[in-house]
Amino acid sequence: MLSHLLLSCLIIGTSYASIGDVCRASEGSGTCKQESSCTTGFTVIGACPKDPTAVKCCIQASCHDSSLTGTCLDKSKLSCAGGSFKAKLCSGPDNVQCCLKPSPPPGGPVGPPSNPPTKPTAAYVAYIRRIYDLAKQYGGDRPANQLVTEWLRHKEYNDLKWKSLIGGVDDDFTKFVENAGVTMLDTFPDPEYPGLDVKISHFGACANGVLLKGKPSGSDTNRGDVTGWGGDWMTFYGEWRRDSDATPSGGDYARAHMANLQDDTTFKMRDLVEDADCFNIGMRLHDNPALSIADEIESNLDSGYKTRMQRFINGRFAGNAQAIAKNMLLPGNDVIVNTGRIALIQQAGGFFVKLPLWLSDDDMNDLTGGFRDRLDAVLVEEARKYP
Repeated sequence: MLSHLLLSCLIIGTSYASIGDVCRASEGSGTCKQESSCTTGFTVIGACPKDPTAVKCCIQASCHDSSLTGTCLDKSKLSCAGGSFKAKLCSGPDNVQCCLKPSPPPGGPVGPPSNPPTKPTAAYVAYIRRIYDLAKQYGGDRPANQLVTEWLRHKEYNDLKWKSLIGGVDDDFTKFVENAGVTMLDTFPDPEYPGLDVKISHFGACANGVLLKGKPSGSDTNRGDVTGWGGDWMTFYGEWRRDSDATPSGGDYARAHMANLQDDTTFKMRDLVEDADCFNIGMRLHDNPALSIADEIESNLDSGYKTRMQRFINGRFAGNAQAIAKNMLLPGNDVIVNTGRIALIQQAGGFFVKLPLWLSDDDMNDLTGGFRDRLDAVLVEEARKYP
């Protein structure tokens, strides 16, 4: 029992790191961000309680006055370039006002042709390329791709739990990047889902795990899985057990709440997007070490996202999703993963939660059938959107 408790202290926790999560307040819905990163809206306090005080709910809301449509901004922190503020058109305190700008004349703005619009993901791609270039300059005994993923995870996913799971990061490289003047980027807008901000540190931690551990054979699972979809599936199981009085069927719960844009579970659509991208990119780098993570990320954001789910679901599960999902929940030969599974499930479902080992065969098949069905539905939706 003592050894079990000691190992529990070494295991990864993935479910409640909230930067990038959906947040809700009386003023509207938003995203938990560093306050300094909320440059197109305004922040409210108390809607991201699990985060540091510098992280607040960033709400992007429109406002209207006569024929003009504007954006609600914090007047005390942001300017309304090319327009003017008007009070009492936005929810929130007096400093949140509507930034209204004149509509362009018919035929478009007058003046010289403007440059083509910059892609919303351009800053993220440039950020990755900068870190990759620094990793090549740094040298050392770890490949540049690995160093980049370690930088992305180093602030949130490098405690004793993570070190026990996939090892620690190169601290000297972290200092090397910081000395070069690079600061952490928290999120970037996903090109497929408007309003979905991808959490970069979660992607980086999972990509690091997949890059190092690869894909297990058959219906086996490994530590790379735990860093991504597997860890999310474990905590999602705990949430189902927490809510099982209201929804006794695990299959119904998975079909309703897993990979859902509207839900705020630990396996919402944002988590599946991060899990898919980190697996696809991590495996590409694992199998082809000469590739550049910067090129892979840019390719994925350019057009690769249109087949991200097909490549992830077929590449990882290959028609065997139900059996793999079951094995992810049941004890195997890895003591660290076994103990971590219990810790993650209890974190989401409570200390006295019913563990997967104690489910009947019918209940386990029902639950994992819901996992399979939800992935199938995601595949169908992707094929419909991008035929």
